Amino acid sequence: MALVQNLADFRATNVELVAHIAFANAKYANNSYKITRNLREFICESAFLRIFIAWETFVENCFVDYLLNEPSILNNRPAKWVNPISKDHAQEIIIGNQRFMDWSNPETIRKISQIYFHQGYVFNTSLSAIHNDLMDLKTIRNSAAHMSSTTASKLDGLSQRILNNTACVNYTAYKLLFSVDPRSSIINQTVLERYLQLLDVAAEQIANG
Repeated sequence: MALVQNLADFRATNVELVAHIAFANAKYANNSYKITRNLREFICESAFLRIFIAWETFVENCFVDYLLNEPSILNNRPAKWVNPISKDHAQEIIIGNQRFMDWSNPETIRKISQIYFHQGYVFNTSLSAIHNDLMDLKTIRNSAAHMSSTTASKLDGLSQRILNNTACVNYTAYKLLFSVDPRSSIINQTVLERYLQLLDVAAEQIANG
């Protein structure tokens, strides 16, 4: 089943990348890091970027598979208003007259889901529930991918909001992602760990249909 494989691939990718992050943040018995800060930041931010890409890939694959009438994990199929004959044809339908489809933007995905599926199917509800978190993740992604004065300013603003601390200045994606998240009910859960949890729940909802 395609949706089973999509979810399995997404989770396997995240497990591998979290292992890279754990390697980068490993410490000696005296609590000092085993590798330099620059290398830690490079490995962890690179892994985060790949996690974000894995999410985009998962959503895209599920969207295409549902358009091709693949059943969900729970054997559900959405009512849909188009009938592509192949994955390539489905991609062409999704893109339409745009240059590309932005799978990082939950609002865009929700809008097209409501065009092609009855009431947007599971994409509309699942992405709506974590809309703000996905937009925040995109802000962090942009900062990790290409730091500029604009992305730096947005990241500082996001850090201040998430951490409830106006002293968050000159933050990096690494510093924010590995800060303890005050929004979490889990003791010492980092910002990244909270986001990974949210993405996993949403991915399961989408795959279950």
